[in-house]
Amino acid sequence: MRNRFAAALVAGAVGGGVLQALVAVRNRALGRPPPYAARHIARRLLGRVLHRDPGERAARGWAWAMRAGYAPLLGLAWEVARPGVAGGPLVPRGLALGLGVLAFEHLAFPLLEATAPARTWTGGEHAWLVAQTAVFGVATEAALRALGARSAAQGGLGGGALRAKGLR
Repeated sequence: MRNRFAAALVAGAVGGGVLQALVAVRNRALGRPPPYAARHIARRLLGRVLHRDPGERAARGWAWAMRAGYAPLLGLAWEVARPGVAGGPLVPRGLALGLGVLAFEHLAFPLLEATAPARTWTGGEHAWLVAQTAVFGVATEAALRALGARSAAQGGLGGGALRAKGLR
């Protein structure tokens, strides 16, 4: 892609899509959706705004909207932060993004009261949050690299072209 920020939004959406495919496996492994499932967060936050329970159907709709915006914005934030992160192989860079998302969510969830307190989560729920943020990070970084490489080949100004020209 010619625009590195558009590529970052697309890469975040790709990471979110990969993560969404993992959600059914996670829920089956846990036996239920965890407290940080998007529909639970949406229901909790929307209920606070509306001062009533919005119901499962509305929560699912809002959860989809939250995921559709959140993942691309995380991709964009990563694209801005990437120049400051040491280069290297795909997996460590992706895991760095996943760790950043994990840290952000561990700060944001309690601050927004978006989930039950983390101390009430099971070990499995904690492990799945680590796993899913890692998967999101690696998938998003892989998509950014693919889009950046395509941009460099096209002579665009994406991340790959900027690196190739020594500007990044």
